[in-house]
Amino acid sequence: MSAQLERQAPEPMIENKVHSLPVDAAAPPKKPPLDRPRVPSHRKRALLVLLSIAAVVVVWWASGYLFAYTDDAYLTSDIVSITPEVSGPIEAVHVTDNEWVKQGTQIFTIDPEPFQIAVEQARAEEARAEAQLPVDLAQVQVLQAQMDAADDAVKLATMNLHRDTPLGPEGAIPLQSLDLARTSQEQSVAQQLAAKAAVQKATETLSLDQAAVASAHAARLFAEWRLSRTNVVAPVDGYVTDLAVQPGDMVSSGHPAVAIVDGNAWRVIANYKEYYLRHLPPGHIAWIWLDSHPWHFYRARIQGLAHGISRQNKAETLVPYVSPTVNWIRLERRIPVRFILLDSPGSDQLFMGADARVLVIY
Repeated sequence: MSAQLERQAPEPMIENKVHSLPVDAAAPPKKPPLDRPRVPSHRKRALLVLLSIAAVVVVWWASGYLFAYTDDAYLTSDIVSITPEVSGPIEAVHVTDNEWVKQGTQIFTIDPEPFQIAVEQARAEEARAEAQLPVDLAQVQVLQAQMDAADDAVKLATMNLHRDTPLGPEGAIPLQSLDLARTSQEQSVAQQLAAKAAVQKATETLSLDQAAVASAHAARLFAEWRLSRTNVVAPVDGYVTDLAVQPGDMVSSGHPAVAIVDGNAWRVIANYKEYYLRHLPPGHIAWIWLDSHPWHFYRARIQGLAHGISRQNKAETLVPYVSPTVNWIRLERRIPVRFILLDSPGSDQLFMGADARVLVIY
């Protein structure tokens, strides 16, 4: 029993004392929760989007009055086709593909032996024609002397006839003598005419032989010219491109054999929309970005605007054709504008066909 009472005895009360802390050591007061930013309504967001689009449109529209930019541009030059003026097998090729050559550099040599033989033959023909001229001249001189003698004979026979004619009717001389004088005069006139004809013929023969000499001289010059054309040289400074000829290949006149990219005709062709053309007068300064030389702007000058384009591909070969579509997307009509580089990176550092970007500030 006592054990049970002992278990039920209340536990002693423990006094909980709360010690007051100083104000400085107290925990900082909690901050009131901040207000969350207001989320704009759908109407405001739509209005901001519309205003942004309107601002972009205005900026784009106003930019057309400040500058003209296009990336539809490329660097180009002239392709000079080297066409041999004589036909024959190639004896030697003196350049390599993509080599920079100066004007007058030998490109290849055609076998000169047949042309050398033709020159010797032409020289021999010219010498033969020239040798005939002294013979013709001597013949003309001989016949001229004979004609002079015939003239003197005619004069003498005419004088005798005039002297004897009055004496015949008077019987001072026999009529036979008068007939002989008349016959002699007629014969001398006939001989005079024959001598003149012979002189004329000899003179014409001399003229023909002189013409033959001139023809032989021209033939010799032509043969020498053909011989000189066996050495095919570069007509301009530039790069040999796509060289395909080799020694032993047969080349013929009228058929291009080698192409050279002209190193002095570099230009940029930019296709601008018709809207910008009124702001692009010839002589105006532009800035060129070449994709082959990035991170650098080159000054350029507007050389001119194309005043004619073909609206059908391959319909007209004498004016440029600018495709109105790119990847099946219809574009505004564009006109080629030609630019001349003023700050060229060097003729030996340009690449025909490289993309370019053009900026013209009004």
